[in-house]
Amino acid sequence: MNTSHIQISSRVKATVHPYVKQDLANAKYIPLYAWTETVLGLSQKDLEERAAHIRQLKWFEDTEIRQAMVAFCTTPHGESHEKGRYGPFAAIVNRAFELAKGNLPGVPNSYPIDDICVVRNDPHDILCIPEHGKLGAERSPDLLFLRAEPARKLLASKAKRVRWIDVLGWIEFKASKKNLLRILNDRRKEYGLGVIDEGTWESRESTPEPYLDLALDGAEIETSVVPTVGRKHARDVEDDENDYSDPTGGPSSGSSAKKLKTTHSPTDGRTDAKIQSGGYALETAACTYGTRSFCIGIVFDNDKMSLWFYDAAGYISITTTLSLLADFEKVLSIFVGFACLGPEGWGAMPSVLSPPSQSPAHFPRASLENHTFTLPRKGRSNVRVTLTKPVFTQYSLVGRRTFVYDIRTSSVVSKEPLVVKLSYQVASRKAEQDLLALAKKAKVEHLPEVHLWGDLWKMSDGIRQIFYDRSSAMSANEDEIASYEERTLRALVCTKYLPLKGLFAKSWKMIPEMVFQMLDCLHDLRYKAHILHRDLSCNNVMYEVRNGKVCFILNDFDLATVVTDEGEPSAVASSKHRTGTLPFMAYELLKDMTRSNKNGSGPRVMHRLRHELESLLYVTIWSTVATPDAEGKKTEFVDYLRTWEMGTVKSVEKLKWSLCSDPDEVNDIPLPLAVEPLREVFIRWFAILRRAYTKWNEIRYPEESQVSISLQEDFDVETLDGMITRDTVYKAVTEGLVAAGLAECIRTKASDGAILNAENDSRDAKANGNKSSGNKANTETESSQSPRPAEKQSRQIIAKNTFKYRE
Repeated sequence: MNTSHIQISSRVKATVHPYVKQDLANAKYIPLYAWTETVLGLSQKDLEERAAHIRQLKWFEDTEIRQAMVAFCTTPHGESHEKGRYGPFAAIVNRAFELAKGNLPGVPNSYPIDDICVVRNDPHDILCIPEHGKLGAERSPDLLFLRAEPARKLLASKAKRVRWIDVLGWIEFKASKKNLLRILNDRRKEYGLGVIDEGTWESRESTPEPYLDLALDGAEIETSVVPTVGRKHARDVEDDENDYSDPTGGPSSGSSAKKLKTTHSPTDGRTDAKIQSGGYALETAACTYGTRSFCIGIVFDNDKMSLWFYDAAGYISITTTLSLLADFEKVLSIFVGFACLGPEGWGAMPSVLSPPSQSPAHFPRASLENHTFTLPRKGRSNVRVTLTKPVFTQYSLVGRRTFVYDIRTSSVVSKEPLVVKLSYQVASRKAEQDLLALAKKAKVEHLPEVHLWGDLWKMSDGIRQIFYDRSSAMSANEDEIASYEERTLRALVCTKYLPLKGLFAKSWKMIPEMVFQMLDCLHDLRYKAHILHRDLSCNNVMYEVRNGKVCFILNDFDLATVVTDEGEPSAVASSKHRTGTLPFMAYELLKDMTRSNKNGSGPRVMHRLRHELESLLYVTIWSTVATPDAEGKKTEFVDYLRTWEMGTVKSVEKLKWSLCSDPDEVNDIPLPLAVEPLREVFIRWFAILRRAYTKWNEIRYPEESQVSISLQEDFDVETLDGMITRDTVYKAVTEGLVAAGLAECIRTKASDGAILNAENDSRDAKANGNKSSGNKANTETESSQSPRPAEKQSRQIIAKNTFKYRE
């Protein structure tokens, strides 16, 4: 979600977005050569042929590589143990890039991105985009694949941080006390080189000149001299003697590849490198304005290398690891394969989005500005759409990965400003434009206006299908096949609406009006159109001004679903992934997600209208805490919101339960002084949830509640027998506003449209307040006229502890 309207007070490097670990747990592990053939175009035969040439050309005996290998394996233990390996490894890879040009099979004299290099980045943080404010943690990958210009900036004596858009890929290390020198000496013996003494790190060879970190013409850099001889060190007490393979099988035989363990590695308690790499993938996807369809990372656990691919469908890694030492030639063959990739090999968007120039010189691009594509228009000629300024990019990797651009069109589509939403949609799910058509036909209000749409590209047309085909051919084990959920890159052109932050910053008294309009919209969607939105968030509620009055719009129906009269899904669940935005999800759904993750099962609690109404409460609280000025106490409010946004699923679930069950927790919500009166609304709204959840738990768990309540045949599970409905929430909000002395914010009818003038909200608010002040009876009378028969149809029998699956 977009949190540009808040500023996070601190960002901890160890912070991991809660979904990264979940996505890692769902990663696919496929055969090594299925991965290399898909991403690099290198089969097992290709790699073995290149490895044989590298051995014949004696790269291992190259002075720069030989010295860097010794430095890599002899870094002293301590805080600098892992960091001491960054420079030597970068030197090895960059030397391999030089040696390979024109000398290995299939390697040209110049690379598609000829100035590609590997550069140490740690300890520098990568620059995030301003749209995300301070969301998430600052990230500092150990090594980066970069082009020359950003590499020079990073290597200069006064280093300048690079942007995520500059990053082609990354390499992350984790080191333990494994004895790498012993493995290196075995390889040195193969080549007839002198053994490095484990006590003095001295060799019988003459001492080579100290090597330098990668230098680029015209760059002022700090040199990193790493002496390789003459240093005394204590022998390791944890040599891990058995954690490497016998290399005598030869570098190209594959005998030294070990089966990958998917558990965390023993790296002195530090964050697992695989989790860190997943965090980098998240930032790359979120901070590149949709310019990458996928990204690539490499993880080293000591000398063992694993390869990682990330896109909207998930993670793909390899079932075996390769050792830099025991598989030296094969590892460098793979790195040279990365150097041979062009822009699309590093994740550039497919050509269906036509760039202004096809030249690799323009890769990577800062945005998709001036990219074009064509959309059909019913009964008329096709429309050419040109992307201009990026408006929004979702903070996510796996899933829809929505990004929004302002646009120009080749012909007039609307008199209003337009935007295009591009997202990776589950192909089997009912399309957003079709759901909106159903809702508008049912005369539901507060919906966005959609003008053009079209599917541009499917994952099965690209690298994902190749992954599936190659892994299927190489493994009979279903767990080693890169199956995936088909997604399509969908474009939706709609009217441009305004974010809530600007409106509420000017007039926080519009927050209750947003609640009233969204209550109507959610209610009518369910009972008139038989649709549940299922992803209410601050981003998905926007507004426009119609005839001088504010009209709130419920946007983004990507996760919406059609239900029957009884509230049951009308189709079999299509998406395999979670639904909803974490900070705004209802407690019951979060609890189910925690349980599902723990048990490895799918979701069991069906998404209901009551969950939509609870999500609206969290949207209201977030808007109240975040939007108005905090008068010097901003840190307190921001840190509170951070617990919603960056906590684990379990911690957010506990936070929601504390609010739903304990009135004191509601009283402790930090609110800016100006909006303190709205606490009265939250107290009464949470009271509804508390009573409803208490009754629901007594029904489901009578042996624990010590209260005997029978479940009647007509018990309404969807609203917990009428306890959580549009009308009960409307009444609670109204009573809260009266108690807070905000009668001017009360609406006379629950079903009215926007009634407050955006340009003079104070005057109109008072006028409307006079009409409804002290007239709660009118409110209840109008509420009683809502379409109750449809609600009655949703009553059903459930057995204790039995839940329906939700889509």
